Amino acid sequence: MTLLRAIGFPLLILTVFFGCWRLDRVFGWRGVEIPWLGVPLFLAGLAIILWTNGLFLSLGEGTAHPFAAKTTRLVIAGPYRYVRNPMMWGVGALISGTALWVGSAGLWIALAVFLTLISLFVPFYEERDMERRFGEEYRDYCRRVPRWFPRFR
Repeated sequence: MTLLRAIGFPLLILTVFFGCWRLDRVFGWRGVEIPWLGVPLFLAGLAIILWTNGLFLSLGEGTAHPFAAKTTRLVIAGPYRYVRNPMMWGVGALISGTALWVGSAGLWIALAVFLTLISLFVPFYEERDMERRFGEEYRDYCRRVPRWFPRFR
């Protein structure tokens, strides 16, 4: 069951990702193809995802995806010093980079769905859960670090 929980959420994301990409063929859609921009954006997104997951693993917290076993420590290192949801930036860059790389209109739909879902999930579920589990430490972190857009000082 633990393995299923660990791979379930990423598998769901990949299924939606490739399903939207497949919509291009079904409906004959064509997006803008700019590989010289898409490939670096894709790689940047992948790097952010690997970096943020690596932080959780290095702290012995397992995985960072939201439906796995709950973390026991608040991770505020690396990109989490600048924005509370860097992994969302990584996924967004990965999707938009791929859309530009392969010229997929369906992946732009996937990005819109992803952005809509996280804009609801993060404040209404994840942040409430984090505040309940970490209390004042999390509230202080929220006061210092913005949710979506980093402030570099």
